[in-house]
Amino acid sequence: MYEVELKAHVADKEAVISRLCGFARYLGAVQKSDVYYAKDGCKRVRLRTETPYTPNVAFLLPDGGKAPQKPCALFTYKRKELRTDADGTTIEVNDEKECELSDAAPVEAFLRDSGFTVALEKHKNVLGFQCEQVHIELCEVPPLGDFLELETLSETDDAAQIETLRKSLLTMLAKAGISETQIETRYYSDMLRQAHKEAAELRQK
Repeated sequence: MYEVELKAHVADKEAVISRLCGFARYLGAVQKSDVYYAKDGCKRVRLRTETPYTPNVAFLLPDGGKAPQKPCALFTYKRKELRTDADGTTIEVNDEKECELSDAAPVEAFLRDSGFTVALEKHKNVLGFQCEQVHIELCEVPPLGDFLELETLSETDDAAQIETLRKSLLTMLAKAGISETQIETRYYSDMLRQAHKEAAELRQK
């Protein structure tokens, strides 16, 4: 399966939550902690742990933000691609391979013993929603800010199919009250590296 997704900056989190609750089903809140492992500078995999939590905006959510969730661990390998359409809109089309783990420790030990090293860590506080075939996440990503992520799946990376799905994501983005000008084309990993670099430079001044 191929992921077709986009993300956009969120300026008014509470306003976006209000809009999402008007057309999407609330799934719950989860903290996602990602550790990216790399080898030879290019081969990368991700270990993720997910833990339910009560968000500080629970008063805006159905049932006070409560929804059935359970802790889990996931192992992921992605072949990532950015595609820019004729109108300048950029989306991600990712070939994702993922499995759930009963325990992440054995896989972590195997990666380290196989020469993989930690390349990056990322943390997200996520409010999950679902609308038709689109999975929606309102994410707080320290220190980058808030983002809305929209994702749907395709059995093929056929250009016509991807274009149809792209348009559906843009329609839903507008429904959430976010302009296309707020779409972020960079990967979180690139943004985090830049933020860490800038923070280090400030400390040296």
